[in-house]
Amino acid sequence: MQVLKCILAIWSWIVVGVLVIFLWRIAYFYQKTSGQRVGYYFLVVAALLLGAGAVWYLIANVEFIGEPVADALLFGGGLLLLIFGGRLQELMTGERP
Repeated sequence: MQVLKCILAIWSWIVVGVLVIFLWRIAYFYQKTSGQRVGYYFLVVAALLLGAGAVWYLIANVEFIGEPVADALLFGGGLLLLIFGGRLQELMTGERP
């Protein structure tokens, strides 16, 4: 059962990584075509934080809650993704009244 949990955790984090890569490519494409500065390199920081949090849990071999350092890493990465995604949406859709 432990092996199955580990496989599912790794698979889910691979999916999260692929989604972050898609967001990075969208931001890169938008910056190149529009000429507006997007700052898509901030996604690297978010991906590193998320990856560090996931690896922390996998190495610690504990349930997926209750590790303060790993939780802080995941929270920081998620917060950066939230801020970046909101900013990118604002840039791509234009300001709305």
